[in-house]
Amino acid sequence: MKKILICVVSLGLALLSFAQEQPSRFSLEDCLKYAEEHNYTLQNARLDQSVSEINYKQAKLQMSPTVSASASQGFSNSHSSTNGGVDWTGNYGLSAGITLLNGLNTFNTIKQRKLNITQSELALEQQKNQVNIQIVQAFLNILMNEELSVYQKEVINKSREQKEQGYQRYKVGQILESDYLLLEAQYVSDSANYENTLLALNNNYITLKILLAMNPSANIELIKPDTAAMMRNLTVPTLQEVVDKAFDYLPELKYSKNRIESANYDVKIAKSSYYPSLNLNAGVSTGYSAKNGDFGTQLGERLGENVGLSLNIPIYNQNRARANVKLAKIGVQQAENDLLAQQNNILQDLEKYYISVNEAENNYRVSTIREKAYAANFNAYNMKFMYGTITAADLLTQQNNYLSVLNTYMQNKYSFVLQRKILDILMGVPVTL
Repeated sequence: MKKILICVVSLGLALLSFAQEQPSRFSLEDCLKYAEEHNYTLQNARLDQSVSEINYKQAKLQMSPTVSASASQGFSNSHSSTNGGVDWTGNYGLSAGITLLNGLNTFNTIKQRKLNITQSELALEQQKNQVNIQIVQAFLNILMNEELSVYQKEVINKSREQKEQGYQRYKVGQILESDYLLLEAQYVSDSANYENTLLALNNNYITLKILLAMNPSANIELIKPDTAAMMRNLTVPTLQEVVDKAFDYLPELKYSKNRIESANYDVKIAKSSYYPSLNLNAGVSTGYSAKNGDFGTQLGERLGENVGLSLNIPIYNQNRARANVKLAKIGVQQAENDLLAQQNNILQDLEKYYISVNEAENNYRVSTIREKAYAANFNAYNMKFMYGTITAADLLTQQNNYLSVLNTYMQNKYSFVLQRKILDILMGVPVTL
């Protein structure tokens, strides 16, 4: 029985260890969804939203009555010959009050606090867009460096073959030692470039995991899209379509529009100081004294009730109410101007960004053709070197040219994808690869 128990425990630990070693697999869509729940910036934005909801609920409670209770207990000791001695006294009360009229101040405050909830939701959406852009960029950087590493690995293999063949040709006197040393140096350089790409790839993973609020040492694996299909489907919409969708979606524009509405509530709240306020108050009270008889009897005999209305009519308050209204109206004008300026700025930014997306597409198409041409040229020169018809310097010139074009091609390819996907985010379109 003991052996069976040990076997079961060992098997359980082994399965647990195996489960921990298995990487979590994420597509880009998975990353965006995971970050929505776990990213620390977005969590704080949700907390701001919770604060707005609490403030709204508290504002609504301003229309309900307030109730309070009071109690006091006293002790006295008198040395008077006529009425001396120890005396315990107590007084107890219960009071309630409610505001009946205050120039709709409470009503407008409730409306404004409700609007603040919408504002916090828009702020959360705006933060989510920024986080999504960062995640897309980190995800694409991983794809770029992984794809680049594949090309670099092929170049390393060819550099190794060139170095080995060069060494054999150097030994039999077919090439100079300097030619062989150039081949060896190229192999070392290509290997270093490959290792640097792997280091950059590791940093890209760390960046992504930080955005996902994961431990940097967590083991994750990305579900890579079909990049050929991804590039074929990557079309650019018209500028008018981009502008129409962005102006209809962008949370920062909606936020600015709501600021105007909130500023108008500030005006209404300021104007409430012009009007009278009416409050209703009611209460009961009682008390006792130890010198005056039975405790219960005294509480009943001293029981008293009161109900009252208090009216406050503003007559002169050093012009504060009028000044506050003017300031609130200025706030409305400022909010309106801010919206108009923001609309113009966003329109200009969209037009500039649209041009940059088209430039990125053109750069990608040109670099695609150049990469294919330089790859074919490098392969041809590699064959010539194998047959001994060119020098090592000729070969390495073409190899370095190809590597330069390859790096440009990778950067242009994924720069175009990134800028195009940011365009989707600005238009409120779900991001997919």
